[in-house]
Parts: sequence; C-alpha cells; structure tokens
Amino acid sequence: MKKEVEYKLEQIANIWNHFIWEYDYCKKEIKFDLEVETNYFGDILGYFQDTNDIIFNYSDSGKHSERFSNQISLLQSIYVQQDFIEELLRLFKLKQNKGDLKKDPNYSINRDIRNELVGHPIRRENGNGALISSCLFGYNGGSDKITYLKYHRENNFKFESVEFAVSEIILRHKQFLIFYFDKVLNKLKRILSKFTKEIENVESLIEKKTFNEILKISTVFFESIFKSDYIYDKESLTKIYSKKEEHKRYQNLIDQFYKDLKSGLRETKEYVVELFQSRKEFNSVEIEKPIFNIKFVNASELKTEDIERPVTYHYELGKLATKRNPMDFDFFGGCLRQKYLDNKLVLEELNHMELNIDNEIEYYTAFRLISKELKDD
Repeated sequence: MKKEVEYKLEQIANIWNHFIWEYDYCKKEIKFDLEVETNYFGDILGYFQDTNDIIFNYSDSGKHSERFSNQISLLQSIYVQQDFIEELLRLFKLKQNKGDLKKDPNYSINRDIRNELVGHPIRRENGNGALISSCLFGYNGGSDKITYLKYHRENNFKFESVEFAVSEIILRHKQFLIFYFDKVLNKLKRILSKFTKEIENVESLIEKKTFNEILKISTVFFESIFKSDYIYDKESLTKIYSKKEEHKRYQNLIDQFYKDLKSGLRETKEYVVELFQSRKEFNSVEIEKPIFNIKFVNASELKTEDIERPVTYHYELGKLATKRNPMDFDFFGGCLRQKYLDNKLVLEELNHMELNIDNEIEYYTAFRLISKELKDD
C-alpha cells in the first residue's frame, strides 16, 4: 500500500525537479508564483514522505496512552496530507476545491473522524457557549479499532459509541491519495507531452537555423543547456562563435555545444518516456556465480613492462577544470606537460590557459580542446 503511494509521489517529485523547476515553458503551465520560488513545494514533498511512515507503518500498543497517541498521530497525519492534496490541486491548476473534496467519502469520513476526536473534541456555540457535542476516546475498543464516545445535540445528548477499523481508515486515505496523485500526474503528463513536441521542433531546427537563432530558441524551450558547462551562457557562446575562424579551440567548443544540445534534447525526451512507464517489479532470481580462474604470480618474476601503468590524464584535467589559481595550475599543468612532452597541441593549449587563467572563455576553450585531443589520442 505504502509503496504505490510513494512511487507516485516520487514521480511527481522527479517531474518537478527535472522539468517544472528547470524550464520556464513548464512553469507557465502551473501556478508558479513567488511562493513556489521559495521551494515550499519541496518541503511539502518531504513532509509527505515523513507522514507516510506514521500512516502506513501504523502500530498499536497495549497501553491506552500509547494507543491514543498513535491514533492521534495517524488522524492528524491524514488531515495534514489532505490539506497538502488541496494545495497540489491549486498549484497544478486542477479545478477541484475543498467543496469538491468534501463530496469524496474517502476524504470526508476520515476528516470528520479527525475533527471530532482531535480538532474539536468539545464543541460549543460561540454566542452562549451552549454544548453542541463532545467526542472522547473510548477505552473499550480493540487494538485494531478507533473507538470513541459521542454525545451530540442532534441526538439529545444520548450516549453513542462510535468505532472505525484502523485498516479501513488507512485504506480510504490510500485510495484518496492515489486518486488525486493520478490527477496531478495526468496534468503533468499533458504538460510534458506538449514540452516534448517543442523539443522535437528544436531538434528539427538545429541544422536549419543560424547559431544565434538556435541560442534564442534554446532560451525559450531548453534553457538547461546553458547550465551544463562553464561557458555555455549565451554571451560567452556568442563571443566564441565570432572567433571560430581564429583557432580550432573555438570551433571545437561550438561543435561540442551542438553535440551537447542534441544529446540533451534526445535524453530529455527519453526521460519523459521513462517517467511514465509502468513500475517494474523485480523478482529475486538465482544468479549463477561466475567462476574465477586465478593464477598467482611471483612479483619478483615480473618485468618492468609487465607492471607499467598506462599514461592517464583524467586526474590532472579534473583539477585544472576547478583549480584555477596560479599555484595549482603550475603543479597540475606541469604534470600534464611532463606526460605529453611530444604533443604540441597539448603544450600550446596549456600555455594558452596559463596566460589566460582569469579569462573564462580563453581558459575553458583551451581546456576543452586539450580534453578532446587526449580522448581522441
């Protein structure tokens, strides 16, 4: 029961984090206002997860005080989640309000139980203070039931014993959550379907439009590309493009931008499909253990060429990508120079980086050319 609820909640969270939060196109399809920019929605998701444990891992106790405490926590957690659902309906511009929710018995029955026992156990009129009703936990219920004693004016304050099975309360709430989570997910699916069509349109224009036009289109429909690298902001890319005939480091960067844009668009479409695939069930199967044929060798018998490690560059390049003060550059750049003494391009681009250590464009275009050279080598 809990897994199904959490799976749908995780779907909503993933779509929020990777699409609603990232793309203005998707934001415009919901009520994304200044309140939402505070990321209070993230707090709601976290609160959902925490209260799920209270609701769906409900446990009883033989002690009355502990039982009442657990039952109050259960009812109050359900009440909070009901309010959160109402907020989701508002946020995602779904045309349901509290009046509509009250017509849903999976909402109203559980809410009435909570209101009577936790919200207003003693109710009086505002004017004269006359008693309307009193509802207090009963001591005679079984461990699987919530029992309370009710006296209310409509029944001439005659004693009434009320009980509800805890399992039925939880099942009602689970059905309530699933119903409205599905409404939210259907709305999100419509948003992402429209967004996917826009992405496909961008893909079709890449080879047809000028570079500046591609930047403008990406700004509207795929702005995440500008956050994917140090110098993928529009201003830097425009300057680099204007210099692409001067040196291949600039053309290389532009080529890499096109490559990243195409792969980003493709992966985004694939992720949309993945998000709405049916949940996969993994069955435990007996996996045949591999047979290892291990041969022990005396280290003293090994020749130098047998143990010599291949030359690598990843560590130094990783440091040069983030460590940009002269001292660090001198050390890590020096290591690369020693490894690639015969590679003229690497040496020249390292010199260019060193001379332009405070210039984002010059530094990183040279860095990217070195990265490409060593990967292709």
